[in-house]
Amino acid sequence: MAENLADYLGTTALAVGALGAAAYGVVDGLKLVPWVDLAGFERLFSGRAAIPGRAWIGPARGTLDPLLPALVAAYGQDVMQLIKAQYRAGRSGGDLPRTLRQGVRIGFGLLPAQDIAAIAERLGLPAGLATFVADAFLRLRELRPPASGEIPRAGDGPSDEERAALARLENAIDARIDAALGLAERQYVTQTKLLAMLVALAIAFGVGLHLGAAPVVCFMVGIAAVPLAPVAKDLATALQAAVQAFRGRGG
Repeated sequence: MAENLADYLGTTALAVGALGAAAYGVVDGLKLVPWVDLAGFERLFSGRAAIPGRAWIGPARGTLDPLLPALVAAYGQDVMQLIKAQYRAGRSGGDLPRTLRQGVRIGFGLLPAQDIAAIAERLGLPAGLATFVADAFLRLRELRPPASGEIPRAGDGPSDEERAALARLENAIDARIDAALGLAERQYVTQTKLLAMLVALAIAFGVGLHLGAAPVVCFMVGIAAVPLAPVAKDLATALQAAVQAFRGRGG
């Protein structure tokens, strides 16, 4: 009995893994629905922001919410549609990181000093430093660039203190964007796996109960299908090798 069960372990592992692969295929098809394909987007911009991001259960803090005014100034009121399209196209591996960084820098060049100070403060800079960096940004923005061949006058460029403050703001922006994209990517993978597991459970119960299998067996097959899918072939090979080894010792 035990030997017969061992003979079928490899086939069982392959079948359960195939169910997991099928569940992933169904989830890929569901990505035609924008809400599904935007999994993790709520980690970039919360659904309660002025321009809605992605609705999500419970309060999800959008890591990039403070940068939204600068992005709107750079790309206009339809900025969220642009960002959503680039997120769906490649998330952190596509053009989105560059679009966010360039948009914030362009937007800072268009915002008044008080808005820049408010953004800097929401990024974590102390209030005094936020006001100082906003004033420095505005002063440098209004400087007339030297004409060709003209020697820049002393004092036209930023002071050491201004350079340090501006560098601190840029680091805060880059760190915020990197952290947000990392969180969104992780959330995307987690939500996709969770959805695939629900699909696998539905298929396991639908088919298993129709064939007369016990509910606990359907549940175990559905739960194991998704994590087993990437390694099903290797697991089946390992099980078959183990069975052969036991047979060799028995012989």
